[in-house]
Parts: sequence; structure tokens; C-alpha cells
Amino acid sequence: MPAKVLSRIKISTLRVFGTVNNLATLTNYTGYDPDVTARRSDPLTPGVDFAAYPRSRTWVFGVNVTF
Repeated sequence: MPAKVLSRIKISTLRVFGTVNNLATLTNYTGYDPDVTARRSDPLTPGVDFAAYPRSRTWVFGVNVTF
């Protein structure tokens, strides 16, 4: 926003931000998530996906205002 508008409403600093984690998986993998760590105690099948839940997708938004 322009400084003139911010000074009218008595705001010295305005910051708007956002972050998204695990937004999309771009691959030909047919399971839920290729980065899932669903190991059993058997060392012969490391990294095999046993239909574990995928990692969660998180959205974080915020506003910092200084008067």
C-alpha cells in the first residue's frame, strides 16, 4: 500500500505474508506420497509404501502491523 494511505490510517508498517508446505506432488508415483516413511521392522523392505497416510498440507497466513 502507498505510504500516503498508511499514514492516513496511522500505520507505520504493514506486512502481509503466506506460506504453503507440501502443496503438490509432481510425479508418476501411484501412491499417496512418495516421501512417506512407512517402514516395517523388516530391513528387507526399506521405504516400501504400506498405504500410510500422506504428509499433511499446511497453509500459513499472517499480517504484521505497526502503529
